[in-house]
Amino acid sequence: MSRFMAASSLNNSQKPAGQSALEPAAAQAARILVAEDHLDSRDALRALLEAFGYRVMVAVNGRQAVKLAVEQSPDLILMDIMMPELDGFEAMRELRLHPTTRLTPIIAVTAMEGAHHLALQAGANDFVRKPIDIRGLVAKVHTWLRVPLA
Repeated sequence: MSRFMAASSLNNSQKPAGQSALEPAAAQAARILVAEDHLDSRDALRALLEAFGYRVMVAVNGRQAVKLAVEQSPDLILMDIMMPELDGFEAMRELRLHPTTRLTPIIAVTAMEGAHHLALQAGANDFVRKPIDIRGLVAKVHTWLRVPLA
């Protein structure tokens, strides 16, 4: 089971210091797939990303994440490591083999000590540790999507 510590709803006044809302055109274009089996974590990540203007789709396991990513071609994927049916490591390996997703940025999300090295080997471009530092996650999302910060 995954751990995620953050408020499940954010408004503009709760955005992390130093972060700004996205420009409307950038926000509309950026689609993020959140692959997370834990309902509360999934909902919190969705609320956070939507508060910054991103369009979010969700997958509840690794198999569904691979299917959605191949079909929907998200701009970025947040991939939990410990998930049922297909773990995040194997899901990332499969995504890197598919022409549609082989270059899609993937940020691995894990509470497992030392898993970040394994995640990078499996195909992640970056990683965040649980419990998630909201400012750090948002900064990484903006960086990988090349969204300028104000």
